[in-house]
Amino acid sequence: MVAVAIRRDIEASELRRLARLERDGRVSSRLLALAAVLDGVSREQAARIGGMDRQTLRDWVHRFNEAGVAGLRDRARPGRPCLLAEELLPELAALIADGPQVERDGVVEFRLSHIHALSLRHFGADYSQGGMHAVLRRMGFSWLKPRPIHPKTDLAAQETFKKNFGQTLACIRDQHPEVERVEVWFQDEARVGQKGSLTHLWAPTGTRPRAVRDHRFKSAYIFGAVCPERDTGVALVVSRVSTEAMNLMLAEISQAVGKAAHAAVLIDGAGWHVANDLEVPANITLVPLPPYSPELNAIERLWQVMRDTLLSHRLFTDLNHIIEVCCTTWNTLISQPGRIQSTCGYPWALPVRTS
Repeated sequence: MVAVAIRRDIEASELRRLARLERDGRVSSRLLALAAVLDGVSREQAARIGGMDRQTLRDWVHRFNEAGVAGLRDRARPGRPCLLAEELLPELAALIADGPQVERDGVVEFRLSHIHALSLRHFGADYSQGGMHAVLRRMGFSWLKPRPIHPKTDLAAQETFKKNFGQTLACIRDQHPEVERVEVWFQDEARVGQKGSLTHLWAPTGTRPRAVRDHRFKSAYIFGAVCPERDTGVALVVSRVSTEAMNLMLAEISQAVGKAAHAAVLIDGAGWHVANDLEVPANITLVPLPPYSPELNAIERLWQVMRDTLLSHRLFTDLNHIIEVCCTTWNTLISQPGRIQSTCGYPWALPVRTS
């Protein structure tokens, strides 16, 4: 195979610079391969650098010679074009987030057919089912399982709590001028038992898969607390919830708080969180969440990850087995770098520093 001569009006150093800035990994690989060719590397070795064979490299050289760097991008696939312009996606996302104004067929939330009708009515965009799925994914939507709304939930109080949270941390900082920073911790409990729940699993399309589910009632509790800023957490596994267990949990958090730091620990209104004989260490201030507001407690998201990925579809032999699995599951998540930070990091719950 005779090598095709490559244009030399663009230097190899410029191609490497463009490769570093390129967001499309495929284009970046092609740029690096062509840069290697310009440096005099053999075509076979240059193809390996770009993760391709020699024939593919030859094709990209032709494209590069004809159109320059722009020729290295994938051409649009033939077929139906995107119906909704990119600049209109935020508007559609806002309409979906607002939810329906009235019931539709007795349903008080948007299903895929409703979103399709919304897109058609407001923008004239008539998508297929698969196309509507793709648009939702592009806008950052996922098919999620909702949490029931408690009748006493006050959404306005939740927004006020988030809005004023920085002021709350500032007050804690003023009360403890000796510390350098105030850390934000989220604390909660998760019940893990034999009567578990079923989650999604991979199965052949069109089938209704079966899964094992235990119907016994032995259970244990994970008392956990996480600090997203430091990507760390502590936990205890106990057989029942109590004020004594909460005192042990607070002692664990106290030992985990950073040096010259004070912890603002967000808790819900459970009885063992507000008991009169609760022993709160000196480097901890408890911050109660608004009633019936589990979505404000970031560790709830970690519980969901545990139940979906590590605790579902299990058969526990006895209480000791449950406790052992709980400990293993927690240690597995804690050992993953960035797990706590990415799962439990809330933008409104930022730490406060004195400097």
